Amino acid sequence: MKYIFINPVVANMYIKEELDRVLYKNGYIRVEVKNDWHKIVKEKYNKELKGVDRTFLDKRCPLAIETIHKYVNKEDVFIPKIDPILIHCGIEIANREELRGKKKIITTPCESLAIYGNEKNLEDTIFISWKEFISNLADHENLKVKQLNESPIPLGYFKSLEVKISSISGKENIENYFKNKLHMESDLVEMLYCPNGCNNGDGVLINE
Repeated sequence: MKYIFINPVVANMYIKEELDRVLYKNGYIRVEVKNDWHKIVKEKYNKELKGVDRTFLDKRCPLAIETIHKYVNKEDVFIPKIDPILIHCGIEIANREELRGKKKIITTPCESLAIYGNEKNLEDTIFISWKEFISNLADHENLKVKQLNESPIPLGYFKSLEVKISSISGKENIENYFKNKLHMESDLVEMLYCPNGCNNGDGVLINE
């Protein structure tokens, strides 16, 4: 058997018992993380923010960071060396003692997170977009799936931090925001490449 972590976006699209049954039939056992990476990552941001005098950029979306590089310089912004929440989940599972030597799959809501995760070269662990993974899963056609209107971790993730925050999503909005140097007016810029969040990622939409 192989072990699989279902990212929160995908997990909310299916009835858990039905999905687990199909996964098991295909040789996969679902695993969950033990740590609250949602909380831990936010605490990492809060800690690093206190020592930075430039605009701090949210790094949880690799495509968003890639999009803004040509519009910013290192004197204006600070990009933390903090991995996205899902990558932290994958690292935990890859290093779990009881799973050592076993094949592990980490599903992602987009291709960019899969690429980011695989660049970590974690032992016996592969990151793959849900869209790609499910296409090779027997009997997946019979699973009931719902389209999500909101990401489980939407814009507003950082709202509890006591700093001036701007929240933007969508490639065009992100480009216009940084072209016009609006990021200079905020302490922290929260951004997601896919409009309204990861529920619209290119690794999630299976009925395009």
